[in-house]
Amino acid sequence: MSITGNLKTMELAELMQWLSQSKKTGTMIIDNGTVKKQIHFRDGRIISSASTDPKEHLGHFLVSHGFINEMELSNAIEMQEKTGMLLGKILVTIGAISEEDLNRLLRLKAEESLYDIFSWTEGEFRFLDDELPERTFIPMSLEVTGLVMEGARRIDEWRRIREVIPSDQAIPVAMVESFNDSKLTAGQKKILDLVDDDRTIEEIALQTHSSEFHVCRVLFEQALQKKLKIVKPRWKEAAPAATPAMTDNVDAKSLVETAERHLDRDSYEQALRHLRAARSLEPDSKEIQKTVEAGETRLRDALEKEGVSLKSVPQLSTNLQELTASKISPQEGFMLTRINGTYDIEAIVKISPMPQLDALLVFWRLVKEGHIQLKKK
Repeated sequence: MSITGNLKTMELAELMQWLSQSKKTGTMIIDNGTVKKQIHFRDGRIISSASTDPKEHLGHFLVSHGFINEMELSNAIEMQEKTGMLLGKILVTIGAISEEDLNRLLRLKAEESLYDIFSWTEGEFRFLDDELPERTFIPMSLEVTGLVMEGARRIDEWRRIREVIPSDQAIPVAMVESFNDSKLTAGQKKILDLVDDDRTIEEIALQTHSSEFHVCRVLFEQALQKKLKIVKPRWKEAAPAATPAMTDNVDAKSLVETAERHLDRDSYEQALRHLRAARSLEPDSKEIQKTVEAGETRLRDALEKEGVSLKSVPQLSTNLQELTASKISPQEGFMLTRINGTYDIEAIVKISPMPQLDALLVFWRLVKEGHIQLKKK
C-alpha cells in the first residue's frame, strides 16, 4: 500500500507518529522540489535515512564540523572512485578521522537530516509499504516520539534565531577582536573565522560546507553573548522565485514542455528549475522521469558545447580587486576561491556542496560574466 500527500495538508509529526504506532515497515520519501529525502522504517522505528542535499553527504558534513578539510575530502573521493570503498572507511584508513568519531558523526548526520524536514512548510510525500534498501550504511534504531519532540524543539529554536538573524543574506559583524573560547569545536571556529563584517550567512555556509541552521545556531550563541551583531543585507533581497511544482493547476508534462522552451532560449537555470519541479510532481511516473533525465542530458550537452566541460580548467580573467567590486553570488564566490589554474572543473565540483548540474551552471555564469575563461587540458 502506498500513502501519498502533501505536508501542507498533513503535518510531518502526525504522519510519522501514525507510521510508528502502526509499526510500519517501508520507506517514506519527501520531496520539497529542491531536496528529496528518504526515511526508512522497520516495525515503526527509523533505521536509516538518505538525502539528495550534498551538504548532508558524509564528506561535506565532516568538513562542516571540522573533522577533515577539503584536501582530505578530495583525496578520499579520488580513492573512493578507484577502489569502490565507502568514504567513511577510507577516511579512517588514511587516519583523517577515528572510527569512534566516524560512527558518532554518522548518527549525528542522520539525525540532523531528519530534524531539518520539520522546518519544511510544504513538500510531496509518499510511503512505500515494505520497501527498504538492500543495505543501510548507518545502523541505528530511532524511536519516533523522541524525534518528533526534538523536531518541535528545533522549530522553536529556529523562531528564536530568526528574531536575531532574519535571513541568510544578513551579515554578522564582530564586536570583539577574536572569539577565543576553549569550548568552541573545530567546526564552530571555522564558522567564526569567516566573520569579516562583509560575508553573509549564505556565504559562510557555503565556504564551510554547512547547513544554514548550523551556521545560524553558532552565530546566534555569539550574538547572545554580545560578541557579534547581525546587520541587514548589503542589498535588498530579490523576491524568491516561485517553485513551479507548488503552483496550482500545473502538471508535470506542461512543466517539461516549459523547460524545453527555456532550453531553446538558452535559459538554462529556468529549464533546470522546471525539470526538477516535474520530477517532484510525478515521482512514480517512469515516463516523466525518463523525459526529465533526457532534459537534463540536453542541458549538460548544451553546457558542454559552450565549453563548460568537467575536464575544462577554469582560469581567472579578472583580478581580485575587480572581482571584489562585482556583485558575486555566494555560489560564484565558492567556485572562484577554488580556482588555481590547475584544478579542472570536475575536481572543484567534487568538493562543492552543490549538486553537479547546479555547479556547472555556476561556471557557465562565471564565463558569461567574464570572470573566468576555460581551457582544455
